[in-house]
Amino acid sequence: MIYDNIKNLSVYHALPGIAAAEAFLAGSDLSSLTAGKIQLGGGVVVNVNIYEPKTDPKFEAHRNYIDLQYVYDGDEDMECALMDDALDAGEYNAQKDIQFFGAAKAGRCGRMAFTDGDFALFYPQDVHRPGIKNEKSGDIVRKLVFKIPVPEYAHIAHIKQLAESIALPDNAKAAVIAAAERIPAETADRLTAAFFADKDVAPAIEALAGELDITVPLCSLVMYMIFAKQTYYNYLSKGISLDIYNDSMTDFTVWNTACERKTGAPGLLQCGWLENTLKERLYRLGRFQYEPTKFHFDSYSWGDVTLRRGDPVITIHIPEGAPLTDDVRQDSYRRAEQFFGKHVFVCESWLLYPAHRQFLQDGSNIVRFMDDFVMLSSEEHRGHLGDMWRIYGFSCDHSDFAGLPENTGMQRAYKKHLIETGGMTGGGYGIMIVENGTIVNR
Repeated sequence: MIYDNIKNLSVYHALPGIAAAEAFLAGSDLSSLTAGKIQLGGGVVVNVNIYEPKTDPKFEAHRNYIDLQYVYDGDEDMECALMDDALDAGEYNAQKDIQFFGAAKAGRCGRMAFTDGDFALFYPQDVHRPGIKNEKSGDIVRKLVFKIPVPEYAHIAHIKQLAESIALPDNAKAAVIAAAERIPAETADRLTAAFFADKDVAPAIEALAGELDITVPLCSLVMYMIFAKQTYYNYLSKGISLDIYNDSMTDFTVWNTACERKTGAPGLLQCGWLENTLKERLYRLGRFQYEPTKFHFDSYSWGDVTLRRGDPVITIHIPEGAPLTDDVRQDSYRRAEQFFGKHVFVCESWLLYPAHRQFLQDGSNIVRFMDDFVMLSSEEHRGHLGDMWRIYGFSCDHSDFAGLPENTGMQRAYKKHLIETGGMTGGGYGIMIVENGTIVNR
């Protein structure tokens, strides 16, 4: 057990999870908090407890989490003893990670008074009894209990929390958690270090899949989700919000869905795109993803903006997801301008195929997305159908135009176009300048 004042919390910064607690405290108005649970990322949770102290609460202990109990308003006592000195043990509840005890050996239990600003760290070997009413206690104590996973459980706690935050489908979530629980913490840490040192981890993941008797795509999904814990702490150190982190990590759900469509089972078939996300080359800000890149057109000028080949710009990528409505597009552009502090964006995509204006419906979301850009170049070709899986999925024969499905307006329009043109497709490269959330160069 550690007993201290919150002003000294940074002393314990080496403990994983303390950084998440510090960030939460720095960004929260504690007086406005209501009772409940808040996910902080990296497997860390904070419980906001508002309660009346008791005269005789139970002793408790946890196996998977360290408790950081911080009294921010009120007075209470807490007692602590070592696990070896605990008596009358109850059954351990694995789901809630708690075990109750009836007492502690006489003379082997310490008691301390807590008031505004005091905190305690209780480790798995610490049987503790918080919430004891003392002579200063009023009717209510307000306390934050940060649940920090122990190192042996950290990657599992993180994966469970991340899977929930990004709405990973239940079947994938169950498969990922079951596999993660069999991966030793040492293995997870070793591969994480190798990944962020830019080493090729694919052979190690393939070998691990063999040891666990699971598919390589599933093992890739598990390990890349484990790697994402380090990305979370990298975001945290830079003051990047949890919302941006969770949005960026939805790539796992996108690429797992692609894998399930093609193989019928959860996993990742290719990891390069997620590597860009985890190594902070790519961020999702609302509907779109953004990547700092270089301008690859000869030149462009508008107002006081002049760009030449090789100048820094922000490239927009369009992951699968919600329709490209006006509201979601504008919201994403605004977020990106604020996040990067820059306002020149480019996009190179099949969605910018100029012929869309001829065969898609007037006012379609794709055409309105195209209208956001000044087109700098475009291409058209016959027989190059690499992006058609985005419209028809993997299971279709994309060369059999007559046999393509017609389940959506997009599928019907593209099918008609492909038949009439003998398989003509294309794309474009466009530029957008955003100032104070408004596109100004169109």
